[in-house]
Amino acid sequence: MKIRTILLTLVTFFLLGAVLAGMVSAREPVRQTETVSLSNVRDYAAAGSTNDLSYAVDGGLLFAGNGSQWQPLSTPAGVIVNAVAVSSRQPELVYMGAANELAIYVSSDAGQSWMKIALETQTVGAVTDIAVDGVNRLVYVGTDTDGVHRLRDVGRSMIAAGHLLLDEPVEEIVAASNGTALVRTTWHLYRAEDMGLRWVAVENLPSPATALAIAQTTPPTFYVGTAASGVRMSQDGINWQSANAGLGFTPGSQLFVNELAVDPAQPGLVYAATSLIFGSANAHTTPVGVAMSSDGGANWASLAPMSDVAVAMLLPVSGETGAVYALTSASRTPLALGSASQVATAAAAAAVTPEESRPVAPNYAGTLAWVLTVLAGMGLVVLVVMEVRQRGGVARQAGLPAAV
Repeated sequence: MKIRTILLTLVTFFLLGAVLAGMVSAREPVRQTETVSLSNVRDYAAAGSTNDLSYAVDGGLLFAGNGSQWQPLSTPAGVIVNAVAVSSRQPELVYMGAANELAIYVSSDAGQSWMKIALETQTVGAVTDIAVDGVNRLVYVGTDTDGVHRLRDVGRSMIAAGHLLLDEPVEEIVAASNGTALVRTTWHLYRAEDMGLRWVAVENLPSPATALAIAQTTPPTFYVGTAASGVRMSQDGINWQSANAGLGFTPGSQLFVNELAVDPAQPGLVYAATSLIFGSANAHTTPVGVAMSSDGGANWASLAPMSDVAVAMLLPVSGETGAVYALTSASRTPLALGSASQVATAAAAAAVTPEESRPVAPNYAGTLAWVLTVLAGMGLVVLVVMEVRQRGGVARQAGLPAAV
């Protein structure tokens, strides 16, 4: 009798637990994790190797994937994502900047969880760009109202050490593995010295900087696009040389560089989007398209002529020569160039809401309900078997046929 009582109690407990777990499971929203296309890209961090993830900011949300296959990542509630960067030494170490506060968020598990780091300032603004020196664990955070903040990542926290106060919004930052960094505003370019603790203006370029890129070669190579003189390159950020062979200077024009990008997995592979400017007083700009250099900018060849619209951003596919996506002045939907895979219709991505962008978590409540139901069923089977055996024993003792 004691065993039957215990089993009956357990069965009752399992059944009640299954009912409760089922009720909880029914209340949980069911969302499917689907691959989506990007449609409103604002920032991009290319993977350091072909086996790593790239990250893209699209419509205030964060996505991980590659050129044509993307999945949304969960971000803290209320955060509008505006910038993203990834460590070249630790691909699972991801940094994102907010558009609605002066703060960055750090993830050490490829975007599964986040730690907030508020910038030490009383200014209101947004994070515009992030650059990471993975070797020295330095993080440069550009803002639209408070210049550049220099942080040191010590693992469980970030130490603020250094601040470049500027009168202009920061457009772009690149950081090398030797402690050197470049910061670009609309009209000025600055170079970091003493591991970013001191900054100096770069004033020996022939025209204002319009684009930045960096190749983590040995030593690192900086690329600067200019408003009238094409591409310049340097290994120290001080001495610059022309890198325009094959970009197609036209007599009577100026070579404007719209964008530069380097494949992190192939540091010698560089992409440049250019335009030609004709005239001075009533200047006319004609887009040229995207060129590619496989020898670090020494020589260029046309990859994708584009005369109808200017390129605003380039998204290289890491490790794939000639595969790059372009955002244009007419659309922020990635356009496949060269050998890049065509992107499917991006309507699905445009319809994703921040709540729907959360990755699907395992339905633990539903699983628990099934487990408890199975255990309850097993307990009932044991009780039935015990009852049958008991009745058979009593019948035999009375000399009667056993009831089944």
